[in-house]
Amino acid sequence: MPALAGATKAKPDYGWDAPGIMLGFLAVGTAVVGVGLALVHWELFVFSEATGIVLTIFGAMPLLLGLAMLQYRLASKMRTRDAMLDLFDRRGDQTVLDVGTGAAKRLQRGGRAIGIDIWSTKDLSNNSAAATHRYITVEAVGRRTEVRTDDVTKLSFADASFDAVVSLLCLHNIEPKPDQARACREIARVLKPGGRVVIGDYVPTHDYAAALKAAGLTVERSASAFGVAGALMWLLVGDKPLALMFDGVPVV
Repeated sequence: MPALAGATKAKPDYGWDAPGIMLGFLAVGTAVVGVGLALVHWELFVFSEATGIVLTIFGAMPLLLGLAMLQYRLASKMRTRDAMLDLFDRRGDQTVLDVGTGAAKRLQRGGRAIGIDIWSTKDLSNNSAAATHRYITVEAVGRRTEVRTDDVTKLSFADASFDAVVSLLCLHNIEPKPDQARACREIARVLKPGGRVVIGDYVPTHDYAAALKAAGLTVERSASAFGVAGALMWLLVGDKPLALMFDGVPVV
């Protein structure tokens, strides 16, 4: 049914990444900066001004991090997602694994995205399968999207199931840390030869790169992307060779 004239299209609320951490940074930073500025202004005791300056500098660090996270959510999140998806060759018929969900909107007609998550609201506010299905309805991508509850450290998919894998602000949440390498090995396993993986995270992606290289992938990039996100962000791009070599024997 066509939309009524003048109707406003609903916009999905994709939640706040690490809301507790963001609020903590903002609260602590604001409090410490406030105390520091008060000491500088009123000079309550000997060395009050010097103490206030030091507190203001230290308080500014968490405050700036919190503001960067706020800015990312309000202005840069979708830009970062789009920049990541632009790194893929979207032919129109690919099957994409989306670790954390969010890629289906940019798929060409005929493509298919399977989004997986374990639905932690600590890592992302309003994070649930039900909420994701609502986003899918609003974005009108239901015909080319599937949502599953699945663990990236032990994926339920067969080997070489996907043309591409994308993950944004997800892998750093995996604990214990050695399981992050296990997740990378699983991503390599389900990626088809010739496929590409793009990972974005607010921690350096060098450990992910090492794990993917050990699994046989070629890492094209593992570098900061602060300019894209306007916040802490690293991007990794890796490709699975058409022929992997095991003991000198090519395996396609």
